[in-house]
Amino acid sequence: MKKHFFLFLAMLLGTKALAQPAAYSMKNTHAHNDYLHDLPFYEAYSLHFGMIEADLFKQGEELVVAHEKESIRLNRTFKTLYLEPLLKQIALNDGKSYKDGQRLQLLIDIKEDGEQALKLLEKQLKPYRNYFDVKNNQNAVQIVISGDMPQSTDFDKFDEIFYFDGRRNQNYSSKSFERVALLSTSITDFTRWNGKGLITASQYLKVKNFVDSVHRIGKPVRFWAVPNSLTAYKALMKLGVDYIGTDNLSELANYIKNLEAFSAKPIAQHIPYLPTYQTDGIQKKSKNIIFLIGDGMGLAQIYSGIAANGGKLNWTNFKHIGFSKTNSADSFCTDSAAGATAFSTGEKTNNRYIGMNTKQQALENISEILDKKNIKVGLVVSEEITGATPASFYAHQPERDWFQLIADDLPNSPIALTIGAGKESFRKETLEKLSKKGKIFTTIEALKEAKTKEKAYVFVDKNEVRPKHEGRGEYLSEAFEAAVKQLESTSPNGFFLMLEGSKIDWGGHANQLNYVTNEMLDFDKVIGKALEYADKNGETTIIVTADHETGGLSLLEGDFKSGKLEGNFSTNDHSGIAVPVVAYGPNAQLFTGFYENNTIFEKLLKCLNLKR
Repeated sequence: MKKHFFLFLAMLLGTKALAQPAAYSMKNTHAHNDYLHDLPFYEAYSLHFGMIEADLFKQGEELVVAHEKESIRLNRTFKTLYLEPLLKQIALNDGKSYKDGQRLQLLIDIKEDGEQALKLLEKQLKPYRNYFDVKNNQNAVQIVISGDMPQSTDFDKFDEIFYFDGRRNQNYSSKSFERVALLSTSITDFTRWNGKGLITASQYLKVKNFVDSVHRIGKPVRFWAVPNSLTAYKALMKLGVDYIGTDNLSELANYIKNLEAFSAKPIAQHIPYLPTYQTDGIQKKSKNIIFLIGDGMGLAQIYSGIAANGGKLNWTNFKHIGFSKTNSADSFCTDSAAGATAFSTGEKTNNRYIGMNTKQQALENISEILDKKNIKVGLVVSEEITGATPASFYAHQPERDWFQLIADDLPNSPIALTIGAGKESFRKETLEKLSKKGKIFTTIEALKEAKTKEKAYVFVDKNEVRPKHEGRGEYLSEAFEAAVKQLESTSPNGFFLMLEGSKIDWGGHANQLNYVTNEMLDFDKVIGKALEYADKNGETTIIVTADHETGGLSLLEGDFKSGKLEGNFSTNDHSGIAVPVVAYGPNAQLFTGFYENNTIFEKLLKCLNLKR
């Protein structure tokens, strides 16, 4: 008597359990209806798909590739579209399906005349049988037969190189079950979900129970009729489905290959500072301004930090919120040079220009204006001090990459304090000029110990400003505290501090969400310290904004408890969207509304009761 083997094994409570994939890779991808693409086999193969599907009809003594009879074209044979290209690649890869050793499965969906078509396929593959014999060749391509398959009792009538696509309500003997490579079914058996939003809880449970039951009997799972969308791919992975199918090959491949880059987990969460709001928005001259720039920080970057930090940041405690249009004079998408120049001079300029107008004429910057009022200016960055953002507050050059010429401008600037890397850009003569203007330090600790009243230039080692997720430590917070202490003690008329969270932008360019998120969290710690200082001082205005957004980041999934995130990037460059501006302290209301980025300059001066 036959046993209903699928159900029998399910009752063994996992003695042969197959766990869901611990990590997804291209071996878990299925090129659905591959033959419908412009380049059958080659497109999927070039993207490293783990399973490639071909639908076959028997036409005389030939097997042709088509989905319906009406679309049969006799020149589109299995031999020319799949077998010959595959054999060529195996030869090029010294007997391997893929050069890196990744395994390949060929799913052959026989549309009709199942046993006859399979016998013909057996005949065509016989000369190359070794390349498909997974029992004796660890590099072999596994052939999985689907569609019009023989009865499970007849599996042994066909060459052992053939495995079969199992069905959930099929009867299998123990022997025939060994020839089942996976269990497949339509997702519509459980849900009518369209691939957007969430599967309803009851339907999700039905799918999950099926997936788990298949894993308990030691087989992988595949669904067909799944919507083609990132949301669907993510849902299948969350369910533990072994093969993720798609008609949009490049979309799925890009997602799978970038899973690590498109996900994030905070190194450490922090408790935000709760402001007193006693001076927030009062109309009173600001003595000090702390201008915090998150380079590349758009709303998505901010929200990545919010989600990663359990739903709350220092950033979220601001009540005065505005938006800045970031476009430069010559581009919808600004770069940091034009963006920071707009902040420091009040004029929009061309991308790549540092402290100059569109005619390459030097513009008076805020550092030079404040020097006339004996208000000292400090710059703190988590990159080179010759980077585009800090350079725009002291240099005047038509090219942001002219680091040596930018460095040469620093001794001629009234800047009283710099903390950042990049000493290698300074010529010996330039360093000598700086040493005549003030003191040069190589560590923040040395600056604190010196207690100098002179100008101070701190050039930290590059390792000190490495990415946060690579072990930077508390450099940015320590630099902020040292800078405030230095400026406060040397500038009785008040100070202006620009601090840049430089590497939020770097993470966006790299399209690495973990990079972005941890830089955002580190920057937010400084925001908290700035808010705390403003409350104690009572005469300090805090402004937090960005020069632009980087990466076109979108957030697709998150968990406020664990801080885990998943997202996607639309570009590895800057985008042109407006960025938030928040302010705290005296005159914070000036920064509400929607305005051009260069008008922030006038608002800064207005806080200090100054004009250009």
